[in-house]
Amino acid sequence: MKLKRSVKFIIPAVVIVLILVAVVVHAMPKKKQTNSADAAGNTAGNLMNGGLFCEYNNKIYFANPYDHNYLYVMDSDCSNARMLNSDSVASLNIYNDKIYYVKNNFSKEMIGTILRGQLFGIYQTDLEGQNSTMLYNHLTGSVSLCGNYLYYQHYESDVGITLHRMDIDGENDKLVSNTPYNPSCVSEGKIYFSNTDKKNVISTLDPKDDSISLYYDANSYLPDSEGNYVYYIDISKGYSLVRVNKNTKTVELLYGKENCKVINYNLYGSKIFFQLEGDDNPGLYRMNADGTQVEYIANGDLTNIHCTSQYTFFQYFDNQGVLYRVPTMGAISYPEEIRIQKES
Repeated sequence: MKLKRSVKFIIPAVVIVLILVAVVVHAMPKKKQTNSADAAGNTAGNLMNGGLFCEYNNKIYFANPYDHNYLYVMDSDCSNARMLNSDSVASLNIYNDKIYYVKNNFSKEMIGTILRGQLFGIYQTDLEGQNSTMLYNHLTGSVSLCGNYLYYQHYESDVGITLHRMDIDGENDKLVSNTPYNPSCVSEGKIYFSNTDKKNVISTLDPKDDSISLYYDANSYLPDSEGNYVYYIDISKGYSLVRVNKNTKTVELLYGKENCKVINYNLYGSKIFFQLEGDDNPGLYRMNADGTQVEYIANGDLTNIHCTSQYTFFQYFDNQGVLYRVPTMGAISYPEEIRIQKES
């Protein structure tokens, strides 16, 4: 009888201890996810073109123009496409298996455009498009991940557009600058941008204290820091595409002709895709990163140039519901129209 009585009292005691342990563990502060200081969520070129495509772990996450720009994923060879969620997305950033994006209040007439009053809110989700968390719920411009922060263009009707930052979990939102600098280029833990307050000189922003420093005195547009160079469109040189050596500060002309302008580009590895206006053959071109081997790809008014390891995608400005692709590195014969069926 004594043995039975002792077992009878021991079992409830164990249960009580387990409950107390569970309560204590649940009450303990959760450890925040942290990124490396030099973390970037997408290539600068893709973010400068709206961030509609982002390659991560051999998968391409993208806004599907055939299905309201909803968030889709496919293999890097464009096979096995499927929808992740029904948010229309832009400014895609992916790091540590988390997707950050701006939700686009979609309308057919405005597909693919950036800002213009329809981008609303910053969201975080997992790689399956599930467990979505809203980090910010107002009108938003470009967004980029830099280390443990999201830098974004913040909009208020009485103030206009400014540059803000917040932690990757949406906390500690703060004003960085009253000027809406473009945060798209994240390189080696800093943000490179054209400083519109200082005659478009190339400047850097250090996330350690949000200090801004002069990097190079040029009348620049869309700077992109990659490897040993900073690439940019030089406004004073007739919108030529140039690069400056980080070590010697020597400037190299990559592409420039009279009566034409480079108005957009995307640098990926050893290739640059760029859009030319005003020439006898305006349209999309490709060349090596040192300015050699210029190739003509497509005629017309193009937009949304996005590069991935195998393919570079683009659309025509007046028909952004159709997507085209060409090889990023290999030989190009002609642009291929690619259709990604929407899910029923």
